[in-house]
Amino acid sequence: MILKELLRDSDEVFTLTINDRIKDAVEIMHRQNVGSVVITDDQKVMGIITDRDVALGVTLGAATPESYVGEVMSREVHTIAQTASMFDAARKFRDAKVKRLPVVDEHEHLVGLISTDDMTAILARELINTCGALEGRLRSAV
Repeated sequence: MILKELLRDSDEVFTLTINDRIKDAVEIMHRQNVGSVVITDDQKVMGIITDRDVALGVTLGAATPESYVGEVMSREVHTIAQTASMFDAARKFRDAKVKRLPVVDEHEHLVGLISTDDMTAILARELINTCGALEGRLRSAV
């Protein structure tokens, strides 16, 4: 399966710009119950800010809630093409040691976000479907 097929239309990626404040990111994370906000410029990924970035940045004194997201966001963002397979995504998660990958189209425009939790849910769903399809055969083999 390619990522474009796995991304649900209802999945909204929450974004801000480099000119927004950390408190804006925290409000979105809290209100939407998400752990990250992608920082974009004209639909292109510029960075990502996570709840961990905020916690460390503010707690260690590198920023305040009024600081700009650019002061604590991760600038080296690993993205993945929407035409990549879920196996490509699994490898990228492992190799890049990240938990979230912004999904981009052929123009590098943000079209989605996939997380390791999403991958786990997809794989679990596929395993359940496979077991359901095999259940009759397995019972008759026993």
